[in-house]
Amino acid sequence: MNKPTEIKNHETTIQQSIEPGKVRIIVLDGTEGTAHLMDAPEHGKTIIQTIKGGLARCDYEIGHKFK
Repeated sequence: MNKPTEIKNHETTIQQSIEPGKVRIIVLDGTEGTAHLMDAPEHGKTIIQTIKGGLARCDYEIGHKFK
């Protein structure tokens, strides 16, 4: 799974972050004043963890769907 990337340009629009055929997640961290972009797994869960109100880590639970 890919590493979340920090959105450095805060003028980025949602339209610019949409990629056909993908589900993407944008995490806005008001504590640190940062934004991160990551792809969601095709089959699975994405768990965003925080510590003291700030973004701490992102865990993926990935599976494979049979039929």
